[in-house]
Amino acid sequence: MEYSSDDIAAARSLQLAAYIYASMATFWVYDYTCSLHEEWTFLLRSHWSKVKGLYVVTRYLPFIILTTSLYLGFTPDGNQGKCRVFYNINTGFCIVSVICSECFFIIRTYALWNKNKILLAAVLSAFCIFLAASFSISFAT
Repeated sequence: MEYSSDDIAAARSLQLAAYIYASMATFWVYDYTCSLHEEWTFLLRSHWSKVKGLYVVTRYLPFIILTTSLYLGFTPDGNQGKCRVFYNINTGFCIVSVICSECFFIIRTYALWNKNKILLAAVLSAFCIFLAASFSISFAT
């Protein structure tokens, strides 16, 4: 079977993406391993709050995202329907991760601007617009 130059370029691009995900996973695991003791000490000593829960989701959800991305990148000859389901799950987790991290910025901005209600309304409006655009772009196909 003859492969076209476009097929070869697409395969190399997918292989490069899989290598990038694998190297990213290696560095993340190393970073988390080096700071795990201090982080768990901090998490267990402080009281649980909404912001702490937001931190935990923001900090550990990328592991699930990366695991799903690695599965998608390294599974050969997968079923197209199954691949699409995992892709949609991964996209959903990515959106949740971005929402959680952006909530940190919104909370910080709100606190730094002395709880200015006008600023909060403007930031939340922009956030909701971008969130709606993200959902429509991500799940339109």
